[in-house]
Parts: sequence; C-alpha cells; structure tokens
Amino acid sequence: MSQIPQLGGFDQLGVERAVHALSRSNVRSPLSVERIKVWVKQFVSDEEKTLAWLILRNLIFRTSEQLQSSMRQALKQAALHFLDETGQRETVAWTDALNGAAGLDFYCGPPSVVLYGMAKPGKSGDVIARAINQRYGIAKLFPSDVTELSEKERFIVVDDGTYTGVQLVNFLRSWDRDYSNGRVAMAVGMAHQTACDHLRAQFPKVPLFHGELLTPETCFATLAQKWIETQQWKYDKSPHEVYAAVHNRAGPFKEGSGGNGYGDIGALVAFSHGVPDDSIQLLWGVSESWKPLVER
Repeated sequence: MSQIPQLGGFDQLGVERAVHALSRSNVRSPLSVERIKVWVKQFVSDEEKTLAWLILRNLIFRTSEQLQSSMRQALKQAALHFLDETGQRETVAWTDALNGAAGLDFYCGPPSVVLYGMAKPGKSGDVIARAINQRYGIAKLFPSDVTELSEKERFIVVDDGTYTGVQLVNFLRSWDRDYSNGRVAMAVGMAHQTACDHLRAQFPKVPLFHGELLTPETCFATLAQKWIETQQWKYDKSPHEVYAAVHNRAGPFKEGSGGNGYGDIGALVAFSHGVPDDSIQLLWGVSESWKPLVER
C-alpha cells in the first residue's frame, strides 16, 4: 500500500500511475514513459511536480488512429451537408458521394495558398489532405490550383484542428473565392469553440465541420481553477503562478513567447505528429534549458 497520503483529496501517486498506464497501453503512443519522465524532471519543487502531473493527467492526446476517426466524422458531416443541398442524403452513401456517385466532384486541400508551385512540406493540413486522398480517393489540390469552382465542384479545406480560427480566416481571405455559392466547406479533427464562433462571424457561408469540439472547460485556465475548487491543488500559490514561474525559468523559447500558447487559448492538446501552438508552451516549447513533451 502507498505510504503517500492523499492530500486534500488528491492522490499524486495515483495520478502518476494513471499517466504511466496510459502510455504503456499505447493510448498515447508514441508518447513514452521515458519521454514523460524527462519532461517532469524539469519541474523542480513539490508544487511544480504536482502541476506537471495534473497537466499530464488532463492532456488530450490523440494518436494517428484517433485523429483519423475524428477526421472521418468531420468529412462525413461535410459530405452529408452537400448531399442535403442536392436532396440525395437518403439515396447516396456519403463515401460514394466523395467519389462522384452524387454527380459532384470533390477536392480536398490544406489551408495554404501555394505560391510559385512551392509549399512548406509536412504542414499539418498537407499531411491530413494526403491521408484523406489515400483513404477516400478524393483528389488533393492546393487551393492555389483552383481558380474557379464549377456548379458541380466542391472543395473541402482540411486540417487536424483549429483553435482561434485566425489561421483559417486569414486563409479564406487570401484565397479570395466567391463563398456565397456554398461550394467550399472546412473539415477538421478538432475545433475549439472560439474558432467556431470566429469563423461563423467572418465567413457565415463557409461551414466548419469537426470531429471533436474543444471548450474552455478543458483548457488550462478553467482546469486550474477547478483543481483549486476540488482540493486537488493544496499549495498557497495558484497553478497559474507556479506555471508562470516555471515558464519564466525555462525561457527564452525559440518560438513564441506566451506561456498560454497562441491566442491565449491554453489548450492541453497534443497529437502523435505534433502539438498545436495554441497549447500551453511548456508542452511544445524548446529552449536551452527546456525540452518539450512533444515536438512541434
């Protein structure tokens, strides 16, 4: 039996075991126990260690298989949306529709306008578009290859996730299509409510479909307050104060400067292929004295 008492209802040893079990069961593959230990070791005091384990316990980690499942749901919603417009939802399977059975030609591509035939390789949207092309047979195109969409053509912009919505809004502005005809949609594996609201306000004619919805309740700021209220946090300094101290000690970072991540979202999200910069910086930041949990 553990000799470490539960303090304020929080069993830290139990949390550590739960985190290790998730990694050993491949639920968070390829995030290994060894990688977790290296990351936690950078937190020094007892309160810092507690913060590290609480972050790890609440981390939303998606393997490539889980992301594929979320993308499938988003893609299905997008296909059904276009089938509804043609009145064929009940007569054509959505997977068949993507391959032309509904009389529509579907294309997918990342939210990036390629200039002079060049694009940065390995960007998340490009990786997702390539996977969708291979799995569903949808033609993959860069948006810059599409000068005009005919009456029977549909373009689905795909990415692993969107959190502030700023990148997708900027992309739509730079692409500069006629979105009023309803021939463009977006499909992402994960979307934060902030992004959904922002895109709806800026481009109401471009629907956004997602496999998972991320809310503020699952992000760092709200969770930190919940840890205090449920007595999982037993220290005088708040989780925010402890996090700020660790972040300040670990900096300066090579990318970004905000500890709460881009747009102050404070997401606790990571994928097997990387971490969005909307997540807290200690998960992905790199400095001379700090190694990330998952590399971007």
